[in-house]
Amino acid sequence: MKQRATNKEIVQKRAFETREKILQAALEIYAKKGYHKATVDEIAEHAGVSTGVAYRYFQNKKELLLMALELGFSKIGEMAGVKATDIFGEDLEKALIAFERIHIEYRDIHEELEGLRHSDPDVGRLYEIFTKRAIGEVFQALPMEIQKKPNALENLYLAIGIMENYCHSYMHQTMSEAQLHYMRKKTIELTENLLKE
Repeated sequence: MKQRATNKEIVQKRAFETREKILQAALEIYAKKGYHKATVDEIAEHAGVSTGVAYRYFQNKKELLLMALELGFSKIGEMAGVKATDIFGEDLEKALIAFERIHIEYRDIHEELEGLRHSDPDVGRLYEIFTKRAIGEVFQALPMEIQKKPNALENLYLAIGIMENYCHSYMHQTMSEAQLHYMRKKTIELTENLLKE
């Protein structure tokens, strides 16, 4: 027989859902406007809650940013539609195209966060934790014969750096379609070569 939830469990569930709703709203507003132009009032309104409720869950705008980033980082693969295993093998181009899309859709917040990660120690620390975790997951998804190669982890860092640099060129659209097509092809080739080295 199914047990009914207690009042405390119902309250906790609603609190969790409200918190997630605010964080999701923050990510959506940041994607549209960037962090500096977004206000807690706008985020609360987008989440369908009062500003007071938002401040009940988050002390200030900075704490909301950090918690929203944690949520965003945890869902980045899901948002991009890629898995850690896609970074190697025939799905590498699919992963790269997904990263292009993410860079375009979240351009404003991405640009601001690149600056914040160097000027704000809390954001920088969060980036570092996420990067290590994400690269660790990708590394574990690589075939064992690649993991066992000398400097495999370092080569993976280099490969992801190349992909990231390519995505920045794509995001800024300062090159022709032909140039970007060549760079995508070369990025895939260099990434595969690094991982096979």
